Amino acid sequence: MNFKQVLLTLILALTSLSLFASTKCAEAYENSEISYERLNTCLSGEGVLLEVHGIVPVSSMFVVTFRNPNNFFQSVHLSLLGTDQGTRDMIRTLRRHDVVLIQGMIDTEIPAEQRHLKADLITLMERSPQSTPSQEYTYEALPDAVLNMSELVGKVHAVYADGQVLVVEYKDMVIPVFVKEQWLSQTKSLFRGDIIAIKYLIQRGPRRPVHINLDPTQADSFRVLRSVVTGHGEPIKLTGKLLMFPQSPMVKFPVFAIDVDMGNGVLLPHTILSFTDPTLFKAARALFQAAWERNASSIRNYRNKFINEAITVTVSGTYNMIDPGQANPQIVIESLTNISITE
Repeated sequence: MNFKQVLLTLILALTSLSLFASTKCAEAYENSEISYERLNTCLSGEGVLLEVHGIVPVSSMFVVTFRNPNNFFQSVHLSLLGTDQGTRDMIRTLRRHDVVLIQGMIDTEIPAEQRHLKADLITLMERSPQSTPSQEYTYEALPDAVLNMSELVGKVHAVYADGQVLVVEYKDMVIPVFVKEQWLSQTKSLFRGDIIAIKYLIQRGPRRPVHINLDPTQADSFRVLRSVVTGHGEPIKLTGKLLMFPQSPMVKFPVFAIDVDMGNGVLLPHTILSFTDPTLFKAARALFQAAWERNASSIRNYRNKFINEAITVTVSGTYNMIDPGQANPQIVIESLTNISITE
């Protein structure tokens, strides 16, 4: 069994898809593809169950996920819009990983590879118990910062449509970037977490969230500073503050990681786990959980996760980054001696 097969097995063990097994609109899945036309028919009828992927009120960025209950990796993200003030107010109350039933339709007039869903009615079906309301988080980076600059260093958040749509994380802000043909050969091969430098122009519309285009007048408008796939399978030793991705409807228990300084002001989480030894993986989580609880006063909300500023962790193991859409690079440990915790 190769690393990718083991990762899939582990994810299936970690995740809980019971709620999504009852997702309406099973007919949208056909031959391993998701049909937007069929999805739209369901949305305009009884509605569809969707998972909240992200809510960023300061940027007017709201995204939901339509996921295949039989294939964790098969999903599409939809930008969420409200058709009236009531639905817009409802959207702002949602949290990451909430499950909602939405009636509405996909807007076919917006020329974007990531489709936009116009919601007429939103019903909260399941509240994510561990997720912090987005309005309680104070963002370090604000839209005005991006508007007042013309270049930045950040990390890849996602890549869609064979590189035509690039989503970049700048500090704690997520920015959509539309990519023209001259850069597609580079952007379509990116991995989530790659560190990149871009020079850009502000797109005139929409104003919220801020959308940008790579600057065609600059020869070096796009550069990869560090590819996260480099070093895959090799021994590694890294240090960072302890992070915790909370339990959610999709994940059975909290997942721990370390926040590693990659230079240029970019921090990148690295998940700590064991592929082949469930007992070791459980023991490592218990070790982190105990330290986490001993330093509860130092925990703070960190956008889509939590960080404990009082805990520094050094981890040695094997570096693992096998899939372009993999949430974070991983450090695969062989024993608890691979972990050193400083409180």
